[in-house]
Amino acid sequence: MLPIPDGSWVTGEFVQDWRDVKSGKAYVVFTINDGIVFKIVENNIKTDGKIVLYSLNPIYEPYEVHINEVKEIWKFINYISNELPEPVLPEKQLFQAVATMKNDLERIKARIGKDISDISEAN
Repeated sequence: MLPIPDGSWVTGEFVQDWRDVKSGKAYVVFTINDGIVFKIVENNIKTDGKIVLYSLNPIYEPYEVHINEVKEIWKFINYISNELPEPVLPEKQLFQAVATMKNDLERIKARIGKDISDISEAN
């Protein structure tokens, strides 16, 4: 269930009125065909009686579910995990890393005496 680590506990709040489901927010959805899924929901109940479910894992495509196939919806509150999240580089460090890579690339180009585009076109 990336990016939430395997073995995590997800907590939620029961949604009584599905019209209260906010598009773009995370929910645990109990469906007839797919069982229990944790997804970002787009609420199209008023317009076409469906919700669109988007995975937090980008390898999975979004899909529509007719509201008649939904048993329960729970609003995501938080998750508990014993895994530490990957460190996130602060913006300043990220810019410095990109600038360093750019300088390194310029030095490599100067050292070989060719433009990088010339090298890529030769391959």
